[in-house]
Amino acid sequence: MKFSKVVYFLLVGTLLAIVALLIVFYQQDIEEKKEVIVPLVKEVVDAKPIEIKPTTRNQTAETIKLEVVRVRPDGSLVIAGKGLPNSKVEIISGAQVIAVTTSDKIGDFVAVPEKQLNAGEYLLSFRQTTQDKKVVIANKSVAINVTGGINDVPIVAIVDSEGKLGAKVIQAPGLNTRKEISKEKEININEDKRDPYIAILAITHDTKVGQLVLSGEAHNGVQINAGFSGQETSSTKIINDEWTLSIPGKLIAGKQKVFAVLLGKNGKVLSENSIIISGKTVQNANGKTFVVVQKGDALWNIAYQRLGVGNRYIDIVNLNKNKIVNPDLIYPKQLFIIPSKSIN
Repeated sequence: MKFSKVVYFLLVGTLLAIVALLIVFYQQDIEEKKEVIVPLVKEVVDAKPIEIKPTTRNQTAETIKLEVVRVRPDGSLVIAGKGLPNSKVEIISGAQVIAVTTSDKIGDFVAVPEKQLNAGEYLLSFRQTTQDKKVVIANKSVAINVTGGINDVPIVAIVDSEGKLGAKVIQAPGLNTRKEISKEKEININEDKRDPYIAILAITHDTKVGQLVLSGEAHNGVQINAGFSGQETSSTKIINDEWTLSIPGKLIAGKQKVFAVLLGKNGKVLSENSIIISGKTVQNANGKTFVVVQKGDALWNIAYQRLGVGNRYIDIVNLNKNKIVNPDLIYPKQLFIIPSKSIN
């Protein structure tokens, strides 16, 4: 009986040992199989890398150049610049579109929101939609702080939307004054380093004496000569970068060229500017002044400079309905009649 128990335990022990050895060999076999699988998976991943397709929803790019951003104390705003050609340009504040305009064939655009900005802080972004429905978000924004005070100049800065560049302040209390004083001192102390420049800004037909009156701006020259087709040239001097002169002679009814040239000390022509006018149109204005649109101009800006109130751009539109189809789209060298400064 004792011998049977010993044999029994020996058999059980042998079986357990065999099972243990089988388990060990099985685990080793699994490990060996794992070691074979790993490099195969790695080769597959390296052979076909994952492609991340770019989104086609909104693309951000430097597609807008802001040339004019002006905000009046009352919150009136005008923005002009160059963007994508023939595109819809939307100006967005928060989640609200505050102005929509269309750029021309070379990308120039002007936007004037219908509503004035209330006192507060704003961050304006720009969204353009091309003719093929491509949406592009500009990487520039405009930060504005309007205090609401009658005499408080709003603070305006151009900001890099991606945060890579700092903000550039373009309007702030005393900013323009400091620049003008600094510029005036520099010109008085040193020779004028600016390039010679002349522009015709306004034309008036003086009905009393029958003469054409031109006015404009110029710098870095000593004399202005001006005239129109087939007429004697008049001359004048530049005072504080401005000039005005009268040209004797009768206007013809048809189209004719009006010109102004900037002369240097030796009589050499340094710069010139010209426009085409209709003699009949100018004479029929009964002494009213025509403003000559310059690059970057906006109707709000013209109204503010000529009439003292930017919102009177509506009066300019009403007087020039045959020339202004879209108030946001005006072009250099267009002639617009300016209403009287006083409101009847």
